[in-house]
Amino acid sequence: MDSKVFERLDIQQIRGFLQCGELEKASPKSYEQRISKAQEQINKRLKEIIHNEKEFIEAESEVNDYVSVCEDVYMEMGIKCGAILIMNLLKP
Repeated sequence: MDSKVFERLDIQQIRGFLQCGELEKASPKSYEQRISKAQEQINKRLKEIIHNEKEFIEAESEVNDYVSVCEDVYMEMGIKCGAILIMNLLKP
């Protein structure tokens, strides 16, 4: 067995392969940093196209609602994928 297998083990690459069928370069940033950057980018873009503060807050809320639903769905899918992997690992 190749002893470097554990050095190549990366959850971001596994996720990318399962989602897209291809390996992606892993980000060295933390989950919080990655989320914060994405949030900054969408808020910047919304502010560029929505100049009314009330409309901006409503749009931001709708984006957050969308992201929250996606987060829930992907978490549930991740739990199911983990359970399937465990069942496959435990097969004789």
